[in-house]
Amino acid sequence: MSCWFSFTGNYMIFYRFRLKMAFVKKRLHLVTSCLLILFKKLFAYDQMSAYTHQCQTEYRETPFNQTVVDMKCQGQDLELFPNLTQIVNLPIQRLDLRNNSFSKLTITSETFDGASITELNLDNNQFVDIEYNAFSAIDGLRKLTMNNCTLRSRDLDFLRNIPQLSVMSLRSNAIQEISDKSIFIGSPLESLDLSHNSNITILEDVLKALAPTLLHIRLDYCNIDVSNLHFLNGLSKLKTLSMEGAYSTKYNSIQNRFDLLKLWNLESLSLSNSGLKVIFANTFDGLNNLRYLDLSRNELTYQIFDVTNTLPNLQILRLSHNPNIQSIIKILNRNLSELHMEETGVNLISYDAFKLLGDSLKVLNLKSCQLPAEGMFLVDALRPLRSLKRLDLSYNHLKEIFNETFDNLNKLEKLDISGNIIKFSIHDFSGLEESLRSLKLRNMTLRTLPLEALSTLENLLELDASFNNFSNITRNFLKGISVKTLNLTSCNISEIDNNVLHHFHKTNLILDGNHISDLEFLSLLGRNTFRSLTLNNNNLNCSLVELHAKLMVFETLEGRCTIGNRTEPLIKYFTNKFIMKLSSTANGIGRNQNLAVFLTVFISITLDRIFPCH
Repeated sequence: MSCWFSFTGNYMIFYRFRLKMAFVKKRLHLVTSCLLILFKKLFAYDQMSAYTHQCQTEYRETPFNQTVVDMKCQGQDLELFPNLTQIVNLPIQRLDLRNNSFSKLTITSETFDGASITELNLDNNQFVDIEYNAFSAIDGLRKLTMNNCTLRSRDLDFLRNIPQLSVMSLRSNAIQEISDKSIFIGSPLESLDLSHNSNITILEDVLKALAPTLLHIRLDYCNIDVSNLHFLNGLSKLKTLSMEGAYSTKYNSIQNRFDLLKLWNLESLSLSNSGLKVIFANTFDGLNNLRYLDLSRNELTYQIFDVTNTLPNLQILRLSHNPNIQSIIKILNRNLSELHMEETGVNLISYDAFKLLGDSLKVLNLKSCQLPAEGMFLVDALRPLRSLKRLDLSYNHLKEIFNETFDNLNKLEKLDISGNIIKFSIHDFSGLEESLRSLKLRNMTLRTLPLEALSTLENLLELDASFNNFSNITRNFLKGISVKTLNLTSCNISEIDNNVLHHFHKTNLILDGNHISDLEFLSLLGRNTFRSLTLNNNNLNCSLVELHAKLMVFETLEGRCTIGNRTEPLIKYFTNKFIMKLSSTANGIGRNQNLAVFLTVFISITLDRIFPCH
């Protein structure tokens, strides 16, 4: 019997030993598997690095659960293209090769052979040559940008051999003529940018092959003659046409009628800085879908409204920097949401100028016009604008705001009256008590804030009173005002009372460009007074900063102080204060076993997420 028990005991020991060995073997197998996966990943990254030189590679998941690659190789002085065919078999979403040194290379069909690239950027490079089929072997190329590559007209043969290309940018090259009607045959181009190719000539019918697909074309600063736009004829799907910096050979006017060009779907048209003095009444006939029109920086007069009033769906009209527009008589565009008139000569607005825009106009910009000191005319002019959200009256000659000026503007959220020398009264912002969120009072020679007027603005979040002359911020300087952002840049401030900011909570305070030497005003403030505090370009002394630094919470603290012959960032002193506070309350953090266990688990979980084993 004793032998039996001896045998049974030994067997049980042996059995438990085998279980332990099986467990250990299983764990070793698991660890080995993890290491193999890790080595494979590291090997793949090393392989990628070897083949792409100094390129940064990012992997992303598309909404369709496909892994794609972004490769950033810009500005690396590469003389050879990275070898893309021997990396991993993943499609490249974006390949960025800007600003390299490829001046001794010719782009051939073998350069990108076998690669799948959706977007290719070759900006700011030069090449010996580009063969006609250079990009034909790229699988799925849809966007190609070759800005500032010294391309000439005869270099554009490659355009005919990119079967899926939809976006092409050739800005700032040396293309002077596009005359070959065959280069766009069969092309699915939707967007073409030829801007900043000086004195370019596009012959008639050259773009006709793109009529089924072309949606956007930019010809900014190409010296396009707007008196002859026949090359646009028949682009019936075109939505965006930009010709900034064009010119006219006939009477500084547009000679073409757009209805004859059959641009039925055009939604956006820019002709800014084109020397235009006259636009005839029927010029924009046929543009019934036009929503955006930019005629800024020309020499137009108030008669331009006779032309723009015929556009039934116009939403944004830019007439800025036309100094000869001196009045706004009546606007008939019932869908107009934005009117930009800054830097014009407007000194008169008729009482019914905006009468039809009450339900549509959201933005009105009259900055730096010639609005006279007697602003009574604004009362009637602005009364219909019950939907207005942004109004800019800055840098005019206004001296007074009449009580009824804003009475009907109960949706106005942003108001800028900077640069006017106004004598304020308590009722100046009547009508804006609940709606106004942002107010700018910059450069108004103010010595104090107009507290009576401001105290009526119950929901004001942002107040910009920069470039005034406040000198000392006294205890009652902000009485009744509580905003989330206060900008007091360049206000000659040298002293700030210790109690003036005590009611602020998570406020953004900007004090750049003043004469502040110490931070004593922080001494009585709570730790959550500021979200951000900006003190760039002051006369802060580091010794005084250290004296008054306290434990505070900043998302952003900007500025530097001076100690001896060097400067140091302010955040350093507040970080030191935080470290001291942490050290004094940690109670031997290094000996806390619970914390050690927590950190160990945290590190373990983090490593497991970085290198999963299954």
